[in-house]
Amino acid sequence: MVSKCPGQDTRFWGPDDIYSVECPKCGRAVEFFKDDIRRRCRHCGFMFLNPRLDLGCATWCQYAEQCVGAMGRDEFREILTLAVKDYFDGDRERINDSLKILEFAERILEKEGGNPKVVIAAAVLREIGLGEEDKGAHKAGKSNDEGDRLDVVKAILERSGSTKEIVEEVSQIIQEQLHNRRIDTLNSKIVYDAGRLAGLSADSESLNKAQLKEAIKETFLTPTGRKIAEELYL
Repeated sequence: MVSKCPGQDTRFWGPDDIYSVECPKCGRAVEFFKDDIRRRCRHCGFMFLNPRLDLGCATWCQYAEQCVGAMGRDEFREILTLAVKDYFDGDRERINDSLKILEFAERILEKEGGNPKVVIAAAVLREIGLGEEDKGAHKAGKSNDEGDRLDVVKAILERSGSTKEIVEEVSQIIQEQLHNRRIDTLNSKIVYDAGRLAGLSADSESLNKAQLKEAIKETFLTPTGRKIAEELYL
């Protein structure tokens, strides 16, 4: 009788479930087990994420809590950030936009509350989901079709071990903002304001101070988002 997740039980592992990965810092080989989230290079001491990590089974497995339940906020953020960098494949503008939105979202989250995993995921994956034409996915050789983009977002979340509820809420938040639908939940408001903060620098160049003040007053949905905008741009 199996008493724990078969994916964690080495009796069920195959030859490809233990592998070597090149250390990003020194280039030496570092051995990973397939369920390792991160490991430290014995040569240079650099700690890095398992680039082949896939926790997708956690969306349905009855033992998921044993496997990913202890995953911290930093590890979850790092898994998603790595996926975004891989998706945009060297497009520094899109990667930086995603990281900027994530930074603002976490600042707002700290003051307003909300679900950290939902907010972090929706914020850092927002650029993939929205797929703006002027800096779209085609630059990275990716499809710019809305359905394809949302499928990518869902696949990244599933590989991160996100629950079905998180996958659904993050997808809903991105679709709300993609189609300018009514935003009612705190999580969605935080992500919306983070996106507005990241894009406000461009608006600030074309508006005078009075116009900018009015735009901040009218468009931000959380007190913290509005306060950050005023501190940065007024």
